[in-house]
Amino acid sequence: MKRLPLWKRPYFARNILEIGPGHNPFKGVTHLLEMDVHEGRERGGNALFVPKAAKLIVGEATELPFGPGVFDYVYASHVLEHVERPERACREIMRVGRAGYIETPSPFLEQGMALRDETSPEHWFHRWFVFSIGKDRLVFEPKTPAQVEWFCSCADGQFLREFYGSLDFRDAQHCFRRKAKTTTFYWTGNFPVEVRPAGLDCRQSGQPCRFAGMREALVDSCRDLFRSHRVLRLKAQFPGCQAVLRKYGHATMLIG
Repeated sequence: MKRLPLWKRPYFARNILEIGPGHNPFKGVTHLLEMDVHEGRERGGNALFVPKAAKLIVGEATELPFGPGVFDYVYASHVLEHVERPERACREIMRVGRAGYIETPSPFLEQGMALRDETSPEHWFHRWFVFSIGKDRLVFEPKTPAQVEWFCSCADGQFLREFYGSLDFRDAQHCFRRKAKTTTFYWTGNFPVEVRPAGLDCRQSGQPCRFAGMREALVDSCRDLFRSHRVLRLKAQFPGCQAVLRKYGHATMLIG
């Protein structure tokens, strides 16, 4: 079962809702909301698992069948990148819950995996790049073929463009720590939601682009001494990435 870090767990929550639990629900959940209870196409065909103490409700994240403030905690992991109307889903989550946790794939993972994806975009399950600005704003940018190929004109955007070009990301992604590959967002009360029509060029708009966070996630992962064996494998297998890190001033002790 899924668990949060010890210092982040909702110990005093009595009513806990998980949206989209799939085959691996959140530890201590009391209510499960699932849209697809039979086919499981978006959970890899795995059978839905419902703990004995939990109640299963069929519904959608954009239309939660609960009253205001019913839940002490709402857990939504790898759900919001799928929905057509993420702002509506976030509003519904805030309406029924007092606090919660949201997790999605990070833009670093999403864009890297999609760049050489030969699957037709019509069959992509994930609709959005999801990231946070600061600790309180959740941002959604559309994941379309054009946006997958687009990079901000800033140094961070151009660094990521060259970094992806220096390796086979589908293979290299295993060298990066989980923190680099996920967007994690804790909230209490409410939080601002921004749904952008496309990626923003920070040099033109004056607004933060997604690539600053992607660069930070990548460089921090390359500095992780606890995963040094994987970082060194990355360096050995894809030597071109070392030159890119050096070019943009992001060389680390492990990739110098």
